[in-house]
Order: sequence, then C-alpha cells, then structure tokens
Amino acid sequence: MEIVVVLAAVSLATFVVVCYLLFIWWLDRYEREPFWLVVLTFIWGAVGGTCLGVLFSVILAETVGLFVAADIVEIVGAVVIAPLTEEFTKGLIFLPLLLTKHIDNETDGLIYGAAAGLGFAALENLIYFVNAVEDGMAAFFTIVVIRTLFTALVHCISSAILGMSIGWVRHRSGAARWAIFPLLGFMLAVLNHAIWNALATFSQMTGFGDAQPLFVLLGMLLVIAASFMMFLLTQLSLKREHDFIRRYLRSEAEAGTIPMAHAEIIPYWTRRRRSDWLAPHIPKEPYIKAATLLAFRRHQLEIAGGERRASYLADIAALRQEVQRLAGAR
Repeated sequence: MEIVVVLAAVSLATFVVVCYLLFIWWLDRYEREPFWLVVLTFIWGAVGGTCLGVLFSVILAETVGLFVAADIVEIVGAVVIAPLTEEFTKGLIFLPLLLTKHIDNETDGLIYGAAAGLGFAALENLIYFVNAVEDGMAAFFTIVVIRTLFTALVHCISSAILGMSIGWVRHRSGAARWAIFPLLGFMLAVLNHAIWNALATFSQMTGFGDAQPLFVLLGMLLVIAASFMMFLLTQLSLKREHDFIRRYLRSEAEAGTIPMAHAEIIPYWTRRRRSDWLAPHIPKEPYIKAATLLAFRRHQLEIAGGERRASYLADIAALRQEVQRLAGAR
C-alpha cells in the first residue's frame, strides 16, 4: 500500500510540472511555438541540463573542497555552485535554438527557458523523491509538496529570466547586446536560484533554531512573488506583441495585402477564434500564422536598425505572398 501511495504522489507531482509547461505554452497566444520543439527543450532540461549540471557541480565542489572545510563546501555548493552550473547547463539549449527562426521576441525566449527549467525540475524532483522515501512518509510528502509547488517554479522562473533576456536581444542591433543583456539575465537567474537555495539550506541548519520555519516561509513567499512578477512580465510582453501586430497589419491592409477587417481581428486572440470572419475557402490557422509572422518580421526589421536587413526583407516579401496565396486558396 505504501508503494502505491508513493507512486501516486510522484505521478501527481510530475503531472503538475507538465501542467505548468502546458499553461506557459498556452499563454503565448498570438504565435505559439511548435509544441514538439518546446517538448525537446523540456527534455534537454531533464537530461542534458541535469546531467551536465551534476557533473559541473561535482567538479567545482571537489575543487573548492581542496581549500575549505567540508561543511563550508556544502553551503557553497548549494548557494553558489549549484545555481551557477545549473542555470548555465539549462541555458545551453539556446545555442541550437538561436540557429532557428523560432525565437521572435522575449515571450518566445521565456517559453523555451521555462520549458528547460521545468524539464530540469522534473528529473531532479524524481531523484529527491526516491531519496526521501527512506526518511518516512511525512518527510516524503513534505519534499513532494515543496519541490512540486515551489522548487519547480524556481527552476522555471530562473531559466525563463535568462530566456527573456536572450529573446529580447535576438533581433536587435549592436554586437555589444550579446555581452550585456544575456549576462544580466544569467546573473538574475542565478540570483533567484541562489536565494531559494540559501533559504532552503538555512532552514535545515540546526544552528538557526526557532528561525528555521521562518526561512521556509520566506522562501515560499519569494517564489510566489517571483511567479506573480513573471506572469506580469509575460502579460506586458504579450501586450507589446498585440500592439505591434495591430500596427503592422493595419499598414499591410492599407497597402492591400489583407482586408482591413482582418487587420482588426487577427491581433485580438479572442476575436480571431470566431469562425464567421473568414471566407470558407481560406485555411484559418495557416492564414493567421502567416499574417502574424509578417507583423513580427516587420517589427524585427525595425528594431534591428538595419542589421540583417536583406534577410528580413526577403522573409517579409515571402510572407506577403503566402498571406495573399492563402487568401485566394480554393
């Protein structure tokens, strides 16, 4: 019976992490990322991010252990080494992602970063759950709740911060942007992770006595606050998308690429879900996607300041033709 309860708890915890992933993917409502690519990013976080993170953490901890006492190594490992190595290895997924055309802005970077973080959390949680079974059912369920509702979100938010910084600079001009904003995003990701680890570590140290529960409570409150802030940033990013999609599609409508009525519907995700605004012969989803990407490419051309101009102009021309072809499809 105990094994059944454990398996049920672990399954539910994993299911909750997957629900986090689905919710974050769903939030990107104007031009959703390919789900298969989001899943691959999740898998990277679980396999590549975790394995490399453990490897690098062990190497650095062993190196630090040559110079300081074992109890200090444990604290440094949790508060400094783990956040640095884990945020680095999770973020490696952006190297191949940047070779694709799927990161259009900071929202996309957030989605992929969050997916990598949740993948890491899913596998790391399983490891912790297995180890916690030996400590009794009370300790096991405590670990399940804490790691599912809080630690998983710490990994998600930290990697999402790095992803947003990469998405923000992806199409902007100036080589220096790559040395400034991703580094800043990485530092914020490490800081968010390190604060949680520090509070979790202090809550387990007997030297703090009655203050231990306060560290747990403070950590929970910080995760809740960080989750709210990330949700707010996501909504602000989506509002920016809505604004420039509407502006560029109105411009395309004035030039005759699409009807003005469509330009007043496509930027509104609730309006475009209706089925009465398109002629039956027009494939709805491909048409919306092509029109939205057309707006994205025009925005990227504007913020790039002339860099990669030929590539953006070629994409814009191809997307205009695609929109017009779909509108005339029979």
